[in-house]
Amino acid sequence: MATAITAQGHAFRMLTSTGANVAHAAVRTASARTTLLAVTAGTYRSYSKGLRPRGPGPMPLGSPKDQAEFEQLVKDAAATPATSHPDAKTPVPDEFVGDTNPSTGEVGGPKREPVRFGDWSFKGRVTDF
Repeated sequence: MATAITAQGHAFRMLTSTGANVAHAAVRTASARTTLLAVTAGTYRSYSKGLRPRGPGPMPLGSPKDQAEFEQLVKDAAATPATSHPDAKTPVPDEFVGDTNPSTGEVGGPKREPVRFGDWSFKGRVTDF
């Protein structure tokens, strides 16, 4: 089955297979241009046991009991707190408590001196070599 859509001298041909039961076309004209917004032609696939996808994701399981169990397992896995890896580095403790550095008197400065070892650095790159 072939359908032709013509607007302002432009012809758009929409070909559908014999099993297609949907053919939609939307044509918008703007000044001298014609834009074909959407042309969809496709067949609907029938799934066994009447199960249809509810959106993006895996196909539902065969029995409602299995599907409910799977959804419960996914919900439980998402609810458990993520633990950190045992080899992960522990955060470095602060050198002082409060907002004022006792050695320099700086207020609101960094808790750890970023260039402790006398290096001059710019965005993490040392420049005094």
